[in-house]
Amino acid sequence: MSDASLHEPVAALLRDEVIAAVLPGHEIDPTANLFELGADSLALIRLVNRTNLVFEVEVDAAAFFQQPTGELLARLVVAQLDGDLTEGTPR
Repeated sequence: MSDASLHEPVAALLRDEVIAAVLPGHEIDPTANLFELGADSLALIRLVNRTNLVFEVEVDAAAFFQQPTGELLARLVVAQLDGDLTEGTPR
């Protein structure tokens, strides 16, 4: 499966299962900065940990913290699944 065909299902699962479990009751725009929406660093660590568990990957938390959005998290997961990581960031 290519990056493009993986992105939408990964983004949907992140939105519906991972982000909803860590930040319940929020309808979150995938491009919204989670810090700006009130999430703290502990919530984002829980989000990364849950993402790693659900997708069986090792998302780089430091890369995610630079721009904590659902969109970036989906790209990081897809890059892990495709094995296309260069220094922890998606191409």
